[in-house]
Amino acid sequence: MSDPRTTMQNDWEPNPPSSSSVPWWAIERTSEVPPSYQGYAAEPEPEPAPAPRHMRSVPSEPVAPPPAAPSVDITPTYRGAVVARLRRFSFLHARHAWERRRRDPLAPHGVALFYSEPSGRLYDQLRTATRIFLADDEAASLPHLLYGLAQHAREGYSADPRFDPRTSMCNKTDSMSYEAVFAGIGVVTLDTPYGDWVTAQRTARSEADLPGRCYARLIDGTMLVLDRGGELQFNALTVDCSVRDGNTQYGTPSMHWRWNPALAETPESDPIYHVWRWMGEIGRIVDHGSRPR
Repeated sequence: MSDPRTTMQNDWEPNPPSSSSVPWWAIERTSEVPPSYQGYAAEPEPEPAPAPRHMRSVPSEPVAPPPAAPSVDITPTYRGAVVARLRRFSFLHARHAWERRRRDPLAPHGVALFYSEPSGRLYDQLRTATRIFLADDEAASLPHLLYGLAQHAREGYSADPRFDPRTSMCNKTDSMSYEAVFAGIGVVTLDTPYGDWVTAQRTARSEADLPGRCYARLIDGTMLVLDRGGELQFNALTVDCSVRDGNTQYGTPSMHWRWNPALAETPESDPIYHVWRWMGEIGRIVDHGSRPR
């Protein structure tokens, strides 16, 4: 993965459950019933001889447990903030892509990393780091773009203990404290159910006609799909969420928020499967790499 290339303007965005089951290899498996010794007198076992002094173990100091990974509480309010941020990111990305479609064009995809600021108020805990890309073969396919970012993150954490995806993988980052905790990943794209980016450039009259699609995968397993319509779609926003929460009335009258648990069961034959797959891989690598070492 090549180094990020800054393509954003200063006004791009304001700086404002694991399973507890016992693993199979830890389970003792026996196929025979142990023999019964009823009726036999049990003979006392001889006391073991003491080990030589130089072989006796020296009690060691108790080892402190490793620090627990910081937790993130993904609330309905936080999900709503993610949706609002992705909608804005999608619109700004479409504006810049439209303005630069004939000179130094941009790729139709962008990526956002979500963080939770514990010191912020409940409705103001979301922080983001975003990245857009110049148009090239590497950034043309969204699944392959995400695959490349996953490789970049894996290599970065392996080579440098100070690796920070907010600066090494993104080109715009909100101001946040050292206590900010990674909370998920988002994607914006101009390839939508209404048409791909190549077609949209030929048919749109202005940036207002450009629809967008967004994906989000949060640390608690939440999966979100946002379809942002252009003027032909009355600027509507449809939100599909894999978990049921209290956001059915969130946002403006043009927003339709619906519960869609099928998002978590996307079949491998669906092209979107690989988008979810590599978003999940990036999230796993960044979450693991961001924990205290």
